[in-house]
Amino acid sequence: MIVSDFFGEGMIFVQFPSFPNINKHYKFKNIAAALAVCLLLIVWLTASCSNRVLERNKPQNKTNVVASSDKKTAKKKNEQKQKRSFRYEEVDNRQVSKGSLVLVNSDHKLSTTEIESDTLYSYLFSESGTQIMSASTTELIADADALEALRKMMTDYYAKTSDNSVIVYSTTENPDGSATGFTESPTGLCFDLLGYDAASGSYPPFTGEGSSAWVPENCAKYGMILRYPDDKVKKTGQEYASGHYRYVGEPHSEIMAEKSMCLEEYLEFIKKYSFEKPLSYTTYDGRSYEVWYVKEGKDRTTKLPILQKADGKDYAYTVSGNNYDGFIVTVCLSEEAPEVKTGEDNDDSSSLADGEQDAQDGTGQAQTDDYTYDYTEDYTAEEQVW
Repeated sequence: MIVSDFFGEGMIFVQFPSFPNINKHYKFKNIAAALAVCLLLIVWLTASCSNRVLERNKPQNKTNVVASSDKKTAKKKNEQKQKRSFRYEEVDNRQVSKGSLVLVNSDHKLSTTEIESDTLYSYLFSESGTQIMSASTTELIADADALEALRKMMTDYYAKTSDNSVIVYSTTENPDGSATGFTESPTGLCFDLLGYDAASGSYPPFTGEGSSAWVPENCAKYGMILRYPDDKVKKTGQEYASGHYRYVGEPHSEIMAEKSMCLEEYLEFIKKYSFEKPLSYTTYDGRSYEVWYVKEGKDRTTKLPILQKADGKDYAYTVSGNNYDGFIVTVCLSEEAPEVKTGEDNDDSSSLADGEQDAQDGTGQAQTDDYTYDYTEDYTAEEQVW
């Protein structure tokens, strides 16, 4: 180190000796650091690319596969349902009091007693001529469809139990012409049953217990319901009647049985379904149905949408009023009903379409898919089914 007085003015200049090796040392350290950073960057990029390749080759998650499959199925169904078309049938609002689903009680009186009736006598025998039940009088009359349903049910009951002692005591009225005590009896859709005790010659109530338990357990397969169950007194307003059966038709009877509903509950339940989003149901014998509700029109008529086939013809359908604010349209989608032999106990279970489940009770709720429709309006009633 050299220290000097610069120009003699008291300024001190200090000169340090140079160290050329120090600069080289730092230069080499910078290069090494840069190489290390590059190496780390290469390692990171390599790892990242490897992960992407592995992720791409990794099998898809099961959930994603199922979701993709469900979307394709839903899309296919929607495409099929886009081809559906309807015509409109105009009906008089007074028809709201006609049909197999009319509700008749103290709040909803029956405005008409006109029914397509037949006498009971011929229905006391099976199609082969075997007597399957008896009647208090041969003068009893009832709705023709209800009588046929009763005959099929009692034919199978007899084949199962060899019991033909069941007696139809009353239908629209008692044998002496007096009222039955049930406000809905004049519809012709009801049957009051009794038993017969040969030993005592008495007529005990039909309890639906013991061997006769087959009737309440299977009546839904024939369009019949036990109208006033013991657990629905608050809903029906009627005391338990073990021998009072009512015809409502299929698939309604099966849906009501499956969901443990009385008629009052079912008629409110069905209001959730429209022709755009119908209730779909497959009965125990394999027939497919769609059901929807149409609110009564504000004027004197109501326009009912009727489902048509691709050839423009109607599917088989029925219409019933509920006797207070609207109509229920029931369409059978099966071209031909599968043959179910009478005299055989069929234990096949019915089901709501496509595994639809009711969020409230876990048993079943009808399918409600969004449809796109080809509407074909025809305001002239070509055929009315009541």
